[in-house]
Amino acid sequence: MAINMKQKQLEILLHDFELLSKTALLQLQIVTKVLTDNANAALYEDAESNEIIIDRLEIKIREEVVFTVFKFTPKASDLRKIITYQDITTNLERVGDMLLNVIYFLRETDLSSSDFVPIKKLLQDMLQYVSEMLRKAIISFSNEDSYTAYQVIEEDDKVDALFHRSGILLQDIYASKELTKKEIIQIINVNSIAHNLERVGDSATNIAESTVYLTEGKDIRHGNKE
Repeated sequence: MAINMKQKQLEILLHDFELLSKTALLQLQIVTKVLTDNANAALYEDAESNEIIIDRLEIKIREEVVFTVFKFTPKASDLRKIITYQDITTNLERVGDMLLNVIYFLRETDLSSSDFVPIKKLLQDMLQYVSEMLRKAIISFSNEDSYTAYQVIEEDDKVDALFHRSGILLQDIYASKELTKKEIIQIINVNSIAHNLERVGDSATNIAESTVYLTEGKDIRHGNKE
């Protein structure tokens, strides 16, 4: 009976994690749409609803993790997975926060001007990279696939390079111009969008590193490859 109860509790964790993952990926889809059309009010309502779901699931999963450890004193392999659920859930909640930041900044940013054509393309590239990274990071954990996890980790350098490139582009476009207040706000918003996308890439990398810990028992965070 105790084994069946433990298995049921693990299934609850899995179900909530899957719902959390799907909601985070839905939020990414909204970012893609807002980047194309930031005048659709319904998208912002959906984004705020998704954020509520993400926050509630993060709290629920955290409580379930504590309950599972306390109630069933799981063996080492189960305990490692339960701890990994907690680590990944924390990162997905952060992803939700950062994506909502991006959505809000996009709402206040006019990317239609000719000056912003290269910047908008760069942001689209960043979004494509981090979307794929997050999707693959989630898959790597769900399938306990360290090979895919290492692929995600390697992609993070490309996102960092794009973020660095965004700063250079802004300098190239505006360094010799006398800026208006509106232009200054737009620059700050674009930099904030790029920064939050870069942090989503970091969180996807953290999830992939947690998968490596789960599958190989190795903690490779902070450059520790041993």
